[in-house]
Amino acid sequence: MIIAFVIGLLISFIGSMIPTGPIALIVIKRGLGQQKLGALSIVSGAAVAEAGYALLAYLGISLALSRYPVQTSILRMIAGIILLAFAAFCIFDGHGPKPKNSSPKYAGANFLLGLSIAGLNPTFLVTWTGAVAVARGTGLISGIHAAPAFAVGVIVGPILWFSILLWLMTRHILDLHPDILRKIEKALPVVLILLAVVMLWQAAYLLLNHS
Repeated sequence: MIIAFVIGLLISFIGSMIPTGPIALIVIKRGLGQQKLGALSIVSGAAVAEAGYALLAYLGISLALSRYPVQTSILRMIAGIILLAFAAFCIFDGHGPKPKNSSPKYAGANFLLGLSIAGLNPTFLVTWTGAVAVARGTGLISGIHAAPAFAVGVIVGPILWFSILLWLMTRHILDLHPDILRKIEKALPVVLILLAVVMLWQAAYLLLNHS
């Protein structure tokens, strides 16, 4: 079980190091605004949802996407729509008043935000189905009894990575000019929109080639 925990932690830790999803970009935005509690709350909520998908993948529940490629296009389309929605969230969030970022209510709201972002994104099931298949195929994890430990590791991995990232960011954030911070914050929704366009284009391509 310890090995399953470590494998889950390592996979989710390394996967979190690639800041391409909405979770990473919103966490970076929170970090730039020195809202560490909000950022970690978002990560925790997303990690719980992602662990649920990882557990489903571990237990062998998948969508058999290789046999039904049209389902892949549907998942990519959903992901693209979610990315557009959170690009809009980032835009309007930046114009709102600064919240009291030390209250339990603030932390709870951000936890639910992270939980909903990851929970509504079924592409995590595809990702974890592939990751679990590789890990089980190489003998790194095995047995249903190890599934809970694996899921806990999946939760700990991104929290650990983003804690390190936020620590590094907060050490140097005060050295940055306010204009640079504003430009970075404005760029984050643009990155989300570009990712959404890529996802939607891939979805359209798959639909047209399997219609």
